[in-house]
Amino acid sequence: MVTGVSPGNVTNDLQAGLEAKVQRVLIWLGPLMLVLWLVAFALSGFLPPHRPSATSDEIAKLYNDHPTMIRLMMVVTMAASALLVPWCIAIAGQIKRIPGAKALATTQMISCSLLSLEFIYPVGIWMANSFRADDRPADITRALNDLGWILFVLVIWSVWIQMLAIAAAVFIDRTPQPILPRWVGWLSLWVSFIIIPAGLVLFFKTGPFAWNGLFGFWIPLTALVTWMLGMTWTVHVALTKQIAEGTDPS
Repeated sequence: MVTGVSPGNVTNDLQAGLEAKVQRVLIWLGPLMLVLWLVAFALSGFLPPHRPSATSDEIAKLYNDHPTMIRLMMVVTMAASALLVPWCIAIAGQIKRIPGAKALATTQMISCSLLSLEFIYPVGIWMANSFRADDRPADITRALNDLGWILFVLVIWSVWIQMLAIAAAVFIDRTPQPILPRWVGWLSLWVSFIIIPAGLVLFFKTGPFAWNGLFGFWIPLTALVTWMLGMTWTVHVALTKQIAEGTDPS
């Protein structure tokens, strides 16, 4: 009897390899989003964040001095926010490979997709605020600016659930060769707690817990960037290993 590899198996292997390569592209859209965000916020005058205690005239001046740049950079920021969706889909592709973690994979994917929308809403408010800033009372401009910043910084709870779901998936993986390393589970868990102070910015106009403060903004931002880069690299390594082994990423 002549034995060999069936055409069906060859086709499945080719499809699996292609899927892994696609996911490896998707996972790097997360860092691309971070770069676009940081550049857009810096050029629009939103990074570093202005003071929540700033007067109405100061906020109106911010919008009136360069409204076109703010509009353009907010468009870039809104488009970049959508890149979170393919990024989290690539993460889900790895978590689904962990026995018993498919529900956690779906949880993190939906939570991250919600986060994308939650970032788009405040960006839309800033865009609208810059559209007619020179044709309204300064107090209204400041109120809309406040609304945008409060929504933007407070949207930690969707990513909080995402991080906890990823950590849980990593910790329940008892296979001889875990899909994701344990350290990324601990990183997700610790960052989920580090970002909690950002949820308190509603109660502070000055100090370290305000939306421009150390605990309200800078530490959570640094932790989030570190976590996203760590997740990206970890999933990239896992996908590279999959491509080499020719295993199914789904």
